[in-house]
Amino acid sequence: MTLHFKLLFVLIVDYLKSWSTFFGSRRVLARLLSTFLCCIVVVIRPFSSLGGPSAFLVLALKELVFSVQDSLAQQLELTVLNILGAFAGIGISTLAKSIAAQYPEDSARSRATCAIFLVLISFLGAYLSL
Repeated sequence: MTLHFKLLFVLIVDYLKSWSTFFGSRRVLARLLSTFLCCIVVVIRPFSSLGGPSAFLVLALKELVFSVQDSLAQQLELTVLNILGAFAGIGISTLAKSIAAQYPEDSARSRATCAIFLVLISFLGAYLSL
């Protein structure tokens, strides 16, 4: 009976050691710290009132633009590519909205136009992320 407890204890210690080495890396700690700081900005009253009803977008912006990379060159490349992708998505969405505005409001054609462009943007984003 005590042998089973010893084995269980050894397995738990090995498991905790593997987690401590994972969370001990600088990259993971930087990502956790930046996420924690963004969550504080979203939750704490004086800061969250500055963002208005869209204060939660701070966390999405952090994940898209400021993800932690190994080197400065990788970080800059990822930041530039993310910003270009965001601008392209906004441009395509604006084009879709202007085409949908040509039809009567809440008609099947305007809703289908928005839906087709949404699917197009989704597939294009998935293709480019490969």
